[in-house]
Formats: sequence, structure tokens, C-alpha cells
Amino acid sequence: MNTDMFDKANRLNETLFAQFSKATEMQMEAFRRYADVAMEQAKKVSEVRDLDGLKQVTSEQAETLKSLSEQFTSDWKAWQDYLNETREQVQQVFAADAPEPAKEKAPANKAGGSKTTA
Repeated sequence: MNTDMFDKANRLNETLFAQFSKATEMQMEAFRRYADVAMEQAKKVSEVRDLDGLKQVTSEQAETLKSLSEQFTSDWKAWQDYLNETREQVQQVFAADAPEPAKEKAPANKAGGSKTTA
């Protein structure tokens, strides 16, 4: 009984570690993408020397904002998938508890099964 508890705790720790590692990786990738966009925009603005350059930068920013909006949506969906996956994996760790109540019902089923074999 004690080993079952330690096994479940170990599986939970492994699951949480893997999921937190994945979350960290997702955050770092998103940070890199958004930092790259910010740096690119800052570089474009710093290169503006006249009114035509300013017009070009502002027109390009509309496209950049559209792509950022799409990226935000994509990232949000990825986080939703991550949270669902994490929930399912944690539930699987605790699903190992579910067979124990089934074992209580099992003797009645085994008795029924014994009758069919007898």
C-alpha cells in the first residue's frame, strides 16, 4: 500500500516535470518570436529618414499587427491544448486509483466467473 502511494507520487512528479518543461519551452519560443518582432519593428522605425519612409513603416505595421494577432490566437490554442493534455495526464496518474474500487466489485464478478467455469 505504501509502495503504491510512492509509485503514484513518482508518476505525478514525472508527469508534472515533463509538463512544466513543455510549458517553459512554449513560453521561451513565444518570447523569442515576440522579441524578434519587436526588434524588427524598432529597427525599421530607427531607419526612417523621411515622410515616405514613415508611411512605409506604418503601412507595414498593419500587416505586422495582423500577423501578431494570428500568432496570439495560435499561441492561445497551443496553451489550451497544453492545459488539456496536462489535465488528462494528471488524471491518468490518479486513474490508477480507479481499479482499486473495481477490485472490491471484482470478487462478486470472480464468483460469477467461477460459476461459469465450474
